[in-house]
Amino acid sequence: MKKYLYVFALLFGTCSFGAAAAEQYPVDKATGLIMAPGWEIVKNQCNACHTSLIIPQNVGSREVWRDTIQWMIDTQGLWELNETWDPVLDYLETYYNESGIDMRIFRRKPLEAAQMPPLPLHREQE
Repeated sequence: MKKYLYVFALLFGTCSFGAAAAEQYPVDKATGLIMAPGWEIVKNQCNACHTSLIIPQNVGSREVWRDTIQWMIDTQGLWELNETWDPVLDYLETYYNESGIDMRIFRRKPLEAAQMPPLPLHREQE
């Protein structure tokens, strides 16, 4: 039982940190990104192909962000991030995880993966 309480406390503390940490920094009006450490790396990498305004609309865990970026590398022509993987994932995980959704801005939480339409790559394989 103590093990479960410890895990719950750890998860709760981690989730609360993201929302609390985001409140410490202003939001860049041009990009919509929280101007916390790492935001300029994310801005430069993401805005090379698409607007960064979609980042707050697609929140997720570190694994979700890693899968999304890897999909961009594999199918959309994004370059390999190399040494910037960790700073990018650290920033996205900290400030754009599911617990960080400001429900005053969004009308609903993101759809679960099972509710999303298949990616174009999956359609080609069918």
